[in-house]
Formats: sequence, C-alpha cells, structure tokens
Amino acid sequence: MSRNVLPAFILALAPSVTTAQELREITGSVYLRESIALPSRSELVVEATGFQGTSLGVTTEVALGQQGPWNFDLEIPAGVGGELRATIKLANRIQWVSEPIVIAAGSEDVPLGQVLLSEFEPSELQTTFLCGDSRLRVSFRDGNAKVETDGRIFELKAAISADGAKYADETGETIFWSKNGGGLATIEGKELPECAEISAPDENRWSAQGNEPGWRAVIEQARLSLELNYGEDRLDLSLPPPGIVDSAYHYNIAQFGIGFVIQDKMCRDDMSGRLFPQTVEMKSVTGTFAGCGGDSLDLLVGNWVVDEIKGQPTASASAPNISIDNRGQISGSTGCNRFTGSISINGEGGLEIGPPMTTRMACDTAVMKVEREFLEALISVQRFDLNEEGGLLLISGDQTVLKASR
Repeated sequence: MSRNVLPAFILALAPSVTTAQELREITGSVYLRESIALPSRSELVVEATGFQGTSLGVTTEVALGQQGPWNFDLEIPAGVGGELRATIKLANRIQWVSEPIVIAAGSEDVPLGQVLLSEFEPSELQTTFLCGDSRLRVSFRDGNAKVETDGRIFELKAAISADGAKYADETGETIFWSKNGGGLATIEGKELPECAEISAPDENRWSAQGNEPGWRAVIEQARLSLELNYGEDRLDLSLPPPGIVDSAYHYNIAQFGIGFVIQDKMCRDDMSGRLFPQTVEMKSVTGTFAGCGGDSLDLLVGNWVVDEIKGQPTASASAPNISIDNRGQISGSTGCNRFTGSISINGEGGLEIGPPMTTRMACDTAVMKVEREFLEALISVQRFDLNEEGGLLLISGDQTVLKASR
C-alpha cells in the first residue's frame, strides 16, 4: 500500500554540507567577428554553470570601451563538469553571446583559446506537435514559421487563410496550418494526420535510482520527488541549493534526515548494466544507498570518428563520422554521403537507431564499400558501452560492430 508519510527513522537531522573545494582555472579570450570598439558602459560576463544550473563561477569586466579580444580567467570547482558561456551586455541587456562550451569534469586547468561571440538573437518560441507518428517542431518569428522534422528544416511564409494561421513554402508542397490548439501539416506533398500539440519536456528534469532497497529520485522545476522502499514511501518537497565538496554536489534535506551526493562520474546500474553519466548516493540515518543518475544519452552526445568497423580499421581520409545531439538525433558522414536518423535508449539501456536517410552521391568503389558496411553495422546496433579510454563501442549481440573516438 502506498503511503505519503516517511517512517520516523529518517526524521533525524542530517549533517550540514561544507563548501570547501579545490579549484581549477578556465582561461581564454573573447572576441567579436566584427572589428568594432564597444561603448564604455559595456560589460563582459563569463559564467560556468553545472548541475541544475548551479553557478560554478563567474567573472565580469565593466567599461570595456575598446576593441577585443578580451582575456578572462575563471575559477571553478575541480572535479565537476558544466557549460561556459560568455556574453557582452549594454545597459544590462545582452548584445553578443557565445555558444555554450562544454567543460568536462576533471582537475586540470582548461585553456579554451579564443571564444567567438555573435550578435544575440532572442530565442524563438517553439512548439512540438505530434502528427500521427511524425513529430514536428514549429517556431514562429516575424510572421513566418520554421518547421523541423527529424531530418529536414522548412522555412515557411504566411499564407492567406480564412481560419487559423497558415504557412507555406514557395512550392506550396509544404504547409503548416495552426488552428484550435492543433494543426494540419503537409510535408513535401505528403499530408500528415491531424497534429496535436504536446508539452515540451523540462530540459532540467533529472532522475536517479538505486536497487536493494529500490529507490527513485526526480528533480523537476526546483522540486524533489523521492520514492523509497520500492515506492512504499513518498516525499515531495522544495529542493535546497547544493554545496560542492570533494568534486560532488551535496544536497542536504535536514528536516527529513536525507542527503544526496551527485558526482559527474560514469555509473553502471548493478541490475540492468545500463550506463549513466552520474554516480549518486542517497544518505539517511539508516545508511548510504548507491545509485545512478542522469540521462544515458548524455554519454553519447558529441562528435565521434569511426575507427573500426567489425574489427577492421578505417582509413583516416574516408572514415565515417557520427554526431549525436541531446534531442535524439544522429547524423554524420558515411565517408561518402551524409546521413541522418533518430537514436534512443530504452529502459534496460538498449540502443535503438532508426533507419538513416542518406544523400545519394557516388564515390570510389572502396569508399562505397565502407559506406555499405558502416550503414549495415549502424542499423544492427543493440547497445553501447564506453571503454577505459572513453571510446564508444556500438554492439550487436556479443560483437562490437563499430568503435569510435572523439
């Protein structure tokens, strides 16, 4: 029977968390593509953020008043990873911004070199629609619409409509018609089933779980939901800010005698064997319980070069490459043609790669042979692993069919 009250044994106070932590330096220089002198009231802000947007370090320089580049030196806690972003503000409004730069967990200083800033453009409002089995991401700006499918992006202009907002490309073969909270879509002449708007997932949603005894924790919208004893005991409460000590995030929920320690260190579930990007400990007065947390897909996100296909080395000049993003898209080059598709991880850690779409350029016979072997191996993949060097192993059955490195 499910209960909403935790047993009395966890109501003791947990120890407080200290914030002492070794630091490492992140250095670099910020520059603009345009050769201009900034107004004297401009402000350069460089900030690194970590788990759940926790600020790891920030540095500012005001009254720039000259042409770049502008050097920065930022200290962040050692052992944790995150993202760094640089912005230039004027009158407290962002004017230029960099792309986020991933800082891997570690203890070494990180020299980034030059960090390019581009003119800031406010984010477009994006809505996700499900049209039968097809998922469309639609954004609106300046009276026009941009429609993204799994493999294509269509720029549509406003069209005449007596009901709802209608957008179409120049050929009239790709149309999106927004009406009554849903929509109608035609993609390259193919009419899709009626579209329904679906809620976008919370990008900061995070979960962790452990076994024997089974427990699960979910962080979403600054709240912590906790299930203990295989769901018998439940708790929902506001999430306190973390401390950082010994290269880990420490959450202390003193009134319930519970603490969490989250470390940016790969973890393998001791029952399913599934890999996760974070190692987690849940602490209470009864003991410490181990678990794993985060999104397994994060371990795959980034760019990979294929070194081996079914044990055979690839030629460096025509080696296939793979790019994976956190939206579940896989793309890259076969060594000859470009390809794109979908990628997902199921509950047991199995890897599912949808049939890729490719361009149709002809290449040398040897290169086409590599392409064929690569695509056959890619669609056969059932799971993944990472070796001690951080290399990616894509596995079918008991055989590593693709081996790749960053």
